[in-house]
Amino acid sequence: MANKQYISIIRLFTHCGIAMANDFNLARTKKHLLAEFGIAQNGFIEIDGYTYTRQDVFEELEHPNFRERLQFHKEIWNAPPLLNLLEDNTIDFLTIRDGFRSFWNNSEFDVFISPYFAGPFNYVSRVLLTDLRLPEMGELLTFEDFLQAADREEAFRSLRIFLDESLRILRNTTVENYKIMRPKISHWIEMEWYGFFNNLPHEFYDIKHDLIVHLVNLGVGIQKKYRSDCRRMSDQLVSLQEMPESIRQTIVSNHSAYHGSKSTSFRGYFWVGWLIFIVVRAVASGGCGDTGNDYQFQKSDFSKYEVDSLVRILQDSTGHTKSDTATLRIFPMNPLR
Repeated sequence: MANKQYISIIRLFTHCGIAMANDFNLARTKKHLLAEFGIAQNGFIEIDGYTYTRQDVFEELEHPNFRERLQFHKEIWNAPPLLNLLEDNTIDFLTIRDGFRSFWNNSEFDVFISPYFAGPFNYVSRVLLTDLRLPEMGELLTFEDFLQAADREEAFRSLRIFLDESLRILRNTTVENYKIMRPKISHWIEMEWYGFFNNLPHEFYDIKHDLIVHLVNLGVGIQKKYRSDCRRMSDQLVSLQEMPESIRQTIVSNHSAYHGSKSTSFRGYFWVGWLIFIVVRAVASGGCGDTGNDYQFQKSDFSKYEVDSLVRILQDSTGHTKSDTATLRIFPMNPLR
């Protein structure tokens, strides 16, 4: 099935004064348009910057199901967000869902629109992925069901190139070169991309799996030196759907370890403050009328029992006696040579 450029035939009918009501006469319409093309300069008709050729128009008119297709043409004409996407490769994510609303779960419309939709889908994908607008790319992917099998390879061409290149870069990113490579992978750290991954078509299951593995392993590798980046990647990974349970468990386990240090650190600061408070209080009590011997007794007693106890609690709270870092990996990373 060849991809086609969509130009609404309704614009041509309106320009030529062809009636499209229930009394639509296909034979009369063909004769009318033959005459219009016969007198048209250079053999084509241009309307509002859109060019109609005799070959393209009559190919549509002679389609066996043209009368049914005419209804789809009318509905697209009355849905500007969809019409703009098909004709001009422009998309408004605030309104595009309204443009498709009346066509959901209509297999006949899917067959009709797919060859026209593949080109704009690929074009918009290329723009979004070049600009690293991954949340919007995830929204565009929610419309992939309108694409038929014969058109999906063309529609997903830019997406496949982006994912292949992303995997290549991640394979070559290590703890040792992380600082240099970070600008090339910053979108996996600083952006909300889990929706993009969750909406990837089934054709990309394998590469999605590989990308997740490398992101998890990278997080494990940088967890000590680049803790903030590790956590931000983990925040996205933990929101992913439709992955093997073993990977899911590893992501959740690592995520808990990465973020568990926040509360641990807080407890540590609390006990540091409390220890200082106790010491200051003990010193202060020694200077309020107590004898020197009394103070020595209080100081010795405090150091022997309370300080040792607080130090043990402090060690447990700050993680000095136990590790809070993730150690799980799924597969060892194999950088390209």
